[in-house]
Amino acid sequence: MFIPLSPASPHYPDHAAPGRLRRLILTASGPLLLLVVPMVLVALYSERLPDRVYIQNWAVDTETAATWEGWVSQPLWGVVVWFEALFVVSFLRYWRLPQVQRVLVVGSSLIGVTVPVSGALWLLALVDAPGAVARPTWHLAVEITATAGALALGWVAAGPLPPPPVATATPPPHAPTMALGPVQRVMFVASAWSARRLLIAAVMAAVTAWTVSDGSSAWQGTALLALWTVFEAAQARTRLQIDGSGVTVRLPWLPALRRTVPYSMVRFADARSEAPPGRYKLDDGNAGWGVVSGKGPVLALSLSDDRWFVYSTREAETAAALVNGWLSRERQVGTA
Repeated sequence: MFIPLSPASPHYPDHAAPGRLRRLILTASGPLLLLVVPMVLVALYSERLPDRVYIQNWAVDTETAATWEGWVSQPLWGVVVWFEALFVVSFLRYWRLPQVQRVLVVGSSLIGVTVPVSGALWLLALVDAPGAVARPTWHLAVEITATAGALALGWVAAGPLPPPPVATATPPPHAPTMALGPVQRVMFVASAWSARRLLIAAVMAAVTAWTVSDGSSAWQGTALLALWTVFEAAQARTRLQIDGSGVTVRLPWLPALRRTVPYSMVRFADARSEAPPGRYKLDDGNAGWGVVSGKGPVLALSLSDDRWFVYSTREAETAAALVNGWLSRERQVGTA
């Protein structure tokens, strides 16, 4: 009888090893710029700044003395330590998931570029200033450009991810399988709703509206909240499609967002009364990813990287049989 490896097994091949050290260094380096950039600016311009300056970040007015002593006493050091711990601990938690590591590199780049650029613009505007200085309108354009550039830089700097291993064996005898003729095509469609996602989206929308009404000048935080709200709302309804290209999850409210499991990554499909133990969302987790909308049957795909893809559907048995039928036909032909 075929017994799949458990996702908790320590004996898995380490598929994420190529390029991991590079991704770890990049992840850890972003928050350090929160210290390096102000340090350089204070060293260069401290004699040309007013006795007291006010830099507004994240809608919090922080009184900053333009001296080394004043700069060292700022809470920025604690912020850097917090971000460093957040990124590094998250990286270690997803040690075998290069997809998540790339996201962490992008996030680190965003923090390490956007925040220092915003602070540098404020500080440079105060150089040789006789008094209070109004914020130039072009600052916003520079900050938006820096944010977009930081996202692109992080994505490119993370480098190519190691390709997932390819599954070549036919499904085990115990797996539900539908016999397919040589020219028969596969098509299966199902959808699911999540009340939890709708609730989260409603809460996030209220928080976003509050930040806008509060008049916060920290547009980055408001924009992030708005994007988060849209993404949570979009995940409230998902659509599963099985066809010749693989198993695809789409967000009907955001058609451009989709994730596909190619058949080359699928060992076999199974129908289960509940999802395997673990956390399953559209983003990657140690156990796998997918959509679990509550108690009930799920389609469970055993993946070649030793994780699972799961999707809640009452027709899990039929979906699993179609996937295994396709795998059996294609792989038997390939080995014939």
